[in-house]
Amino acid sequence: MSGPRILADVRAARAAAEADIRATLLTAAATVLSEEGPSALTTRRLAEAVNASTKVIYTHFGGKEGLLDALYLHAFYSLMQAFDTHADELDPLARLRRMTATYRSFALAEPALYNVMFGDLGRAWEAPLASRRKAWQSFETLRETVSQCLASERRSEALRVTYLIWAAMHGVVSLELRKLIGGSQNSAQLFRQAATAICKAHDIPY
Repeated sequence: MSGPRILADVRAARAAAEADIRATLLTAAATVLSEEGPSALTTRRLAEAVNASTKVIYTHFGGKEGLLDALYLHAFYSLMQAFDTHADELDPLARLRRMTATYRSFALAEPALYNVMFGDLGRAWEAPLASRRKAWQSFETLRETVSQCLASERRSEALRVTYLIWAAMHGVVSLELRKLIGGSQNSAQLFRQAATAICKAHDIPY
């Protein structure tokens, strides 16, 4: 094997290892935040959670502010990836139904990340404007799908309708995660009814 090829392989392996470490740190940070609250999420506490030194956190994020920003963006990016699994569905109505269902599934499967996006982190730290704009990009595929579901003369309303669908989904999911609206079956029914009501109000045959 030639020298340049070996060097490239070493660099690739190192980059993969660094990405794994970063992902581990972000997952642990989300868990600490969810289970112990925002005041507990310090570089020292995170280092303890992953059995490492605080130097690792500073190396990857530059400090607590960088960690919080990365955690915030990671959470929204994870939702975007979940949405994108339905990008190959050609029927926009079927895609919309799948994406709304995915929103709830993501929140229930990743409650710590969902809490980062809309829970405790928001009360303790305000994301920079640039990061909030990036976070909204996670919903671009949903907005595009909503636009395709609307009649051509109403597609200018896609952004507003997307906000309404998002608000309905978030409201039900947030209540479900806090165990305020009964069990899973009742919550699933309420979720579908909320999304259906918004869609039907805008002539989307959800």
